[in-house]
Amino acid sequence: METNISRRNLIKGGAAFAAAATLLGASACSPRKDAENAPAAKSDLPADLRASDFKYSVVETDPITSFASEETYDIVVVGAGCAGVPAVLTAVEEGATVACLQKEATVAANGNGCSFVVKEASNLSGIARWRSDWAKLSDWRINPALFQYYVDYAEEAVPWVISRGIEEGITPIEFLTDSSIRYDDGSLVAVCDATQESNQSLMVALANRAEQNGAKFYYETPCVQLVQSEDGTVTGAIGKTKDGKYIKLNASKAVILAAGDYMNNDSMVDRNLHDSFMYPRVLENHTGDGHILGILAGGRIAPLGHARQIHSNYIGPFMFFPFLALSLEGKRFCNETVGMSSLNIPMSYTTKPEDAGRHFRLFDSKTEGFYPSSLGIPPVALVGEGSAWMDPEIVVSGNTLEELCENAGIPVEEGVASIKRYNEMCAQGRDDDFGVPGSHLVAMDTPPYYCIKGDVGMSAINAGVMVDDRYRVIDEDSNPIPGLYAAGVDAGNPCGGINWSMPGGFSNSHIFTAGRYTVIHALTGDMKPKNPSGFDDLKEYFAGEDGSYMWESPDCATAISVW
Repeated sequence: METNISRRNLIKGGAAFAAAATLLGASACSPRKDAENAPAAKSDLPADLRASDFKYSVVETDPITSFASEETYDIVVVGAGCAGVPAVLTAVEEGATVACLQKEATVAANGNGCSFVVKEASNLSGIARWRSDWAKLSDWRINPALFQYYVDYAEEAVPWVISRGIEEGITPIEFLTDSSIRYDDGSLVAVCDATQESNQSLMVALANRAEQNGAKFYYETPCVQLVQSEDGTVTGAIGKTKDGKYIKLNASKAVILAAGDYMNNDSMVDRNLHDSFMYPRVLENHTGDGHILGILAGGRIAPLGHARQIHSNYIGPFMFFPFLALSLEGKRFCNETVGMSSLNIPMSYTTKPEDAGRHFRLFDSKTEGFYPSSLGIPPVALVGEGSAWMDPEIVVSGNTLEELCENAGIPVEEGVASIKRYNEMCAQGRDDDFGVPGSHLVAMDTPPYYCIKGDVGMSAINAGVMVDDRYRVIDEDSNPIPGLYAAGVDAGNPCGGINWSMPGGFSNSHIFTAGRYTVIHALTGDMKPKNPSGFDDLKEYFAGEDGSYMWESPDCATAISVW
């Protein structure tokens, strides 16, 4: 017998609370006709939810008993983004029937990078040390099981995504192996990174491929409830069409939650990440629907903190170089060696919410080629004709410090004073104000001068409902809820830190990978796809001009670098 979330099921399923992200979509819990097992009132919600959460979410708690249509599939996916689309296409390739409920009018995917470890070219000690280094950067809070899932299965899943994209005419714009590391004790981790022009274009192409091969996408039809049997097994999902009708999609194998994070659910953000209100949230319609659905089904949210993913409009070397940083008031505010992904932390003490993450980064004409290679990037052309990084909307110049400040919108008197004070620190070779190493101090003394008009925003909240080592949603006793998986930022807490400090490309890669392998596991109980891909399918793309890879070079990095 099917049932909605009853008071008994809420108590049995345990509390949870919400977070996660990748893409757009939604979902929830299903109906029962008898009053005894009607959904719990909002006052009876699990401890991880509040009534105010539903103000922003499409999830419904009142019983839904009338349907415009009812269909049955092997797999039902909630959300069509970087996790949901690979899940749908995998189901098709595995020979299963599959439908996807998508809140938006189209596929909605974010980001453009991805990565994977080539285990055959690595050694176990190198992978272990690399994982430990990333754990240290995240205050030892990473989830080792989910990190290992990425190591074990992204090696197949990411080449599979890339290869299917190439077959559809979508080829990455960059293939790199320079994130590989050779440690001083001989430990080695071989890493491949690929950058798409846009994951949106890639996922649209893969969704079209899946649809042409039998997948069904219900666009503008968010999932508003999940369906559960009497024993708690999730057996389907209910979508709500744009004209207000309900459709019931039964799932004989599993429902996959892949509905994105909760950055646009102010109630959940206020409770879990209150300080994030001072930064622009760069995505829309990410309202924690998948989190809420998973919690109502008996799941629980990842414990705090929820790692926020911080990005700026910096591109190329601007993400790495410790250029002089000034606030909107023209004052220096941090040790400039702080990585882009953590810049929000020092800014939180000196900026106001209305500043919306805006600030300035300054350098002069002699800077190019100055910064040491230990920063982890090769020499580049920062400015000038043909520079890939000279966007006139972002970078302005001036022949005097006063002209630079005026052109950039920096208060002239305060800005010039801050630059002169910084130049004093450079002249003495040590930073008395913020402690930047003398080797990284470069005076602003050679015109023309340049300013990056920077911003900082939150692009994802990387924490979802708790999952086991197969991405099955788990209850308060850590038991998997039958028939329910979560993928992408709807799933677990792979980072666990305050800010997202994980390998470059890890975000999209663990999303791709969980989207693909949750379906494989749901269908087979195993982790072996019918049509596997791998590094060998792409090795020619990743090879350098001489046919080699960075992990084979004496110039291979000896430590990780963080943006």
